[in-house]
This record gives sequence, C-alpha cells and structure tokens, in this order.
Amino acid sequence: MYLCNQMKKYILLILLMLVEWTGVEAQTRRDTRCMDFMGIPLEGPVDSFIVALKEKGFTEWGNSDDGEDLYFRGDYYGIRAKVMVNIQLTTRFVQSIYVTIGPYRGKELLSRNHTYFLNKLEKDYGTYSSRGGAEYFFGTYGDIKVSETKNDNGTVDLNFFYMPSTPFYKDIVIFGLKGHVQEVITENAVAENPMERFAKNGKMENPDITDRKYDAYGYLTQGKMLERQGMSVIDYEYDKQNRLVKRTLTNKAACITYINEYIYNDDDEILNLSQKVYDEKGECVMSVNMRNNYEAHDDFGNWTRNALNIVYWEEGAQSQTTNVVQTRKIRYWEE
Repeated sequence: MYLCNQMKKYILLILLMLVEWTGVEAQTRRDTRCMDFMGIPLEGPVDSFIVALKEKGFTEWGNSDDGEDLYFRGDYYGIRAKVMVNIQLTTRFVQSIYVTIGPYRGKELLSRNHTYFLNKLEKDYGTYSSRGGAEYFFGTYGDIKVSETKNDNGTVDLNFFYMPSTPFYKDIVIFGLKGHVQEVITENAVAENPMERFAKNGKMENPDITDRKYDAYGYLTQGKMLERQGMSVIDYEYDKQNRLVKRTLTNKAACITYINEYIYNDDDEILNLSQKVYDEKGECVMSVNMRNNYEAHDDFGNWTRNALNIVYWEEGAQSQTTNVVQTRKIRYWEE
C-alpha cells in the first residue's frame, strides 16, 4: 500500500509538471509572421487580444463613442502608460496600438525616458531611423513611430504608434509567399492552381476548400474539398517557424491519401516538394518530387521565374524526369 501511494504521488507530481510546462509553452509561443505588442500578437480578433492584454496587467477604463477605440492603463516597459487599441469595426480585428506616457513638465526626465524607451525598443525590434523629429522602427511585419506631442499647457507626451502591416489569416504561407498578396498568376503551374486570389484579411478566395479551421494565429489547420469520389479532408502541419511542412489529403471514399512534404531554403522559400499517394493498404502507388531553382524575384522577395525539376514515378512503371520553366505575376494589396 505504501508503494502504491508513493507511486500515485509521483504520477501526480509528473502530471502537475506537465500541466505547468504546457502552460508556459502556450504563453511563450510567438507568431514569427506578425508584429507583437509586449509579446502579444498584434492581430486577429480584438476579444482574444484584450484577454492577453489583461493577463499582462493592463486594465480597461473606457472606449470611444463609436466603439472603434478601446482604452487601457498599464505598465509599458515598466512605466505607467495609457494604451489605445484601435479596431476594425466590421471584422472586430485589432488594427493598431497607440501608447501615451506623460505628461512631462521637465525636459530632463522627458529626455531620459525617451532614450530609455528607444533602447528597450531597439532590443525588441532592431535599429531605428530618425526623420521629421520622430524615430521609426521599420519591420517586415509592421512599423513603430516614436514621437513627442506638446500639449496646450506646455507639457509634453511621449507617443508610441504600432502599425502592423500583415493580414491575420496566413493562407499565403501555404504557397511560400511573402507580403500582402492579392493575386498570383502562374504560367506552367504544377501541383497548384494557375491563379490564386487573397482577400485583404489574408484568406485565399478558393471556393473548393470549405469548412476551414484556423488556429489562434490565423494559420489554416484543416479544410475539406468535394471531389468526384466524395469528400476529402485536408490537414496542414507547420514547423516552429510557422512554415507549412506537411499537407495531408485523405479521401476515405476513394481509399486514397495524398501527402505533400515541404523543405525550405535559407530564405524560407520552398526548395523541395515531395508528393506521395497511398492506397487503402498504406502502400505508395505514386510519387512526385519537385525541386525549385528560383531565377528571379520581385521587390517583396517572391519568385517570378523558376526552373522546376520534376521526377515522377507510378507503380509498375519507370520513373520519368522533366524540367519546366515557370513565371508568375503577383499583385499586392498595397499597390
């Protein structure tokens, strides 16, 4: 009985440690494809953002008459601040953050704190540029403007404006794209549609993929596709850099499973795509290996010309190799 009780205590201790570790893992997970505010992804549904903001110790104290701005107070890098969360009313998504600290009556404290915040922001967002009496942190996924505002009574406020530039839904990641893409037209498309379109919120406008499920960071995790032999279920898996590494399409009616696996180069571009088809016995009946050799890119870093090498094998036949030159035109929402 003693050993049994000791074992129960040991198992309980292990479970508690696992629960604690899982909680920490969930809190420290960062989306590498979006801007953050105090470690919180600056995107997506405002309700989720508010919960995370309150967990950081911020308290809500009001909102604008039109409901477009929500007001909070809390510590910003250890100093008390007022925070305004701006939301898009139709989608209820977070749009931007405006932080105000002050008012300052003396130049010495203002100057010291101004420098203090610049040093803090540099550690989190890299170097800044000075122009027009303000400092700017320009990033891939958003910008921060640091400025001073003189009030009518002679005091001065320190302001920090966070403006994210990426959409919440990350469907472009599936195609290895970067930036706020609106449309991609590919000549000699292989294993993809000749044209893909994306809404401003980042969702691909592909009616074939239905019943979509997304995680808290806007990454597609599952969808369905109606085919001739019934409904297929598509599952998406990502690595720690939030890159698509596996796409599994299962069609139980046809007793077939398609598995796509992706390997990336140092620039986070799809270097190699492997597609295999399995029958109901789990045996591979077809294999396609596609290796990319990108020859040209646009200003956003997306390829516009690709020399594609394809090796195709089907059960009962010898493998075949072919080369295809692909070109594509990309339009962005910023244009």
